[in-house]
Amino acid sequence: MAPLSRCNVRNPLSPTSSVNNTSSLPSPLSLNLGEIRYPQDDQHEAKLQQCWDKSIAKHLDLPDGYRNVHVLVIKWQDAIDQLNVRQEVDDLTNVFKKIFNYEVTELQLEEKNPQVQLELEIYRWVYEHDDPNNLLVVYYAGHGVYDKSLKVLEFSPTDDVDNDLRAIWNEAERTLIEKVKANVLTIMDCCYASDLLRNVPEHGRTFEMIAASDIGAPTPEPGENSFTRCLIKHLKELAVESSGNYGSYFDTHDLVERMAKERFDSPPRLWRRIPGSSRHIELRKLKPKNERPAQKSSISSHARFLHLGFALKNDTINEMQIQSLTKELPALFSSKGLPLVNIKWLGCRKEGKPTLKDIAHFVSKNRKELSAITPPSSDMKRSADEADLTGSTSDRRWCKKPMLNTYASLGE
Repeated sequence: MAPLSRCNVRNPLSPTSSVNNTSSLPSPLSLNLGEIRYPQDDQHEAKLQQCWDKSIAKHLDLPDGYRNVHVLVIKWQDAIDQLNVRQEVDDLTNVFKKIFNYEVTELQLEEKNPQVQLELEIYRWVYEHDDPNNLLVVYYAGHGVYDKSLKVLEFSPTDDVDNDLRAIWNEAERTLIEKVKANVLTIMDCCYASDLLRNVPEHGRTFEMIAASDIGAPTPEPGENSFTRCLIKHLKELAVESSGNYGSYFDTHDLVERMAKERFDSPPRLWRRIPGSSRHIELRKLKPKNERPAQKSSISSHARFLHLGFALKNDTINEMQIQSLTKELPALFSSKGLPLVNIKWLGCRKEGKPTLKDIAHFVSKNRKELSAITPPSSDMKRSADEADLTGSTSDRRWCKKPMLNTYASLGE
């Protein structure tokens, strides 16, 4: 979307920060190997997760992937949408509907109390489509501003500072974090800066967000170089590449990695919005709705979620071992009177102290974030940085004024 002013907000999902921790980065010497991620580590774990999911689905007679995927597209009414995102929204909707067989609902925010409308429609949509075997996808295209004073992300149809027509996303997002059983993917084609990650109980769910750019960084308006155009292109390509059969899929890590290679000047970011899982959301073509198997009531929910951690002596685990475990573990639990609904892969991280090579790689990759540990040279410089006074006016969106009659209830 249009360029935004930079916000002096730490990225809580930097490679070294925990998902629900907004404190500054630790010293590299205090890092655990599990906190230092290489691209090949993510790729390897993504493959292991895919192997686990396919194998456990086979042995527990589960649907291989999501039974249904519901997409909620959020934009402002065409008449008040300054960015004119209609064409891109329609093109993305066609990709979801015609290529992936996803069900798409469009929400056009109106001038009459858009905050109430946003929350009401999210509630209604979740009520109709929430299910542990479904995936809920929320896409927003429009202006977005992070209000540092209130610690909220606001949607707006215009960049006019005097226009109070806004809707706070955090209020609606709370429903998706705290009240749903389905996995959730949000895709934000606006600048998104957030330190609002909360301690939310995690029971094997995954909630990821794809942001159009990094914290405080601008992202292009609708057009040839926009985030959404890039998203459409790579969704189409990955759909073709994974179309050997309807069981093939790609995940959010694959999608964002490919988009980042093309958008090296404004790469998208993949963030986790709830703690406790390193799983990535899987995307694939679904069969037409009338060809999908009927849902089994026996797998609709579970009574309790048991968290176990296995400390392995080996450095990794291979696909053959995964296939054996997914076959034998359900049988073992069943023999003890504990029939299983599912066994979810929640991650496999390295342990131990990092080597000098690990530390050097970490410092090189996170030089910008680590500089925040060192105090700025003066309060004057910090104030200038926070106000983005060193940047050109054309690179800034607009200076936010706090909304009237609003309050900050999140992030506390």
